[in-house]
Amino acid sequence: MYRRSWYCRIYTPTKVHIAPYGYDYFLDLNGDGTTDFVFSVYWCCDDSVYRGGLSVGAEAKGNEIIVNRRGDAAALPSGHRIGPNAPKFGSEASMVWGYFNTSNFRYKCYGPWNGKTAYLGLKFMISGEVHYGWAALSAGCDRGEPTAELTGYAYETIPNRWIKAGDETGTLDESLNGSDEPTPRSVPVPTAATLGMLAWGAQALDIWRRE
Repeated sequence: MYRRSWYCRIYTPTKVHIAPYGYDYFLDLNGDGTTDFVFSVYWCCDDSVYRGGLSVGAEAKGNEIIVNRRGDAAALPSGHRIGPNAPKFGSEASMVWGYFNTSNFRYKCYGPWNGKTAYLGLKFMISGEVHYGWAALSAGCDRGEPTAELTGYAYETIPNRWIKAGDETGTLDESLNGSDEPTPRSVPVPTAATLGMLAWGAQALDIWRRE
C-alpha cells in the first residue's frame, strides 16, 4: 500500500563569514525572529601562543545538533538523512580548533571540520513541535585562526519529517511506501485486457502489452 505525502523544504542561500574579532552569528532557520543556533569563534593568547576554536550551540530549548562519537559537530556529507533516527544529538558542539605560536611562527588547525565543506544536521522547535534542517559550511583555519563560511540552510516544514543534507527542493508530491522511501512515479500501472481487445486478436494484445 502506498500513501501520498507533501514535502515542503524551505531553503535560504546566504554568504556569511564567521571569524574571530567579529560578532557571533545568530542563525534563525525559519525566519520567525527567534535565534535557533549560534556560531561562535574564540581566539585568545597565552604568553606567545594564540589558541581558539569554532563552535555551534543551540540557543532555544529543545534545539540540538547532530554530533559524532566524541561529541563534536558531525560534518555530514550531501544526501545524509537528518531526522528522528540520528544516532546522537547535542546542545553544543565544537567544529574546529587552531593555534599560532608567535615565537616560532608555527601554527596548526585540527578538528572534524578542518578543511571541509559539509553539512550540520539540526533539530529545532517550531510552536512546540520538532523540525529538522541543515546548514552548509566550509570551515578551517587561517594560520591557526578558526574561520567558517556559511553558504545556506534549509528546514522541513512538516514536524518530525526527515530531510536530506543539501536538499534545496521546495514542494514535492511523492508516493511513499511503508519505509518512507520515494517510489518511482514513472512505473506504469497495468490495465486489464478487455473482451473487446481479445476479440481483435493478436494485434490488440500487442497494443495492450505496449501500454
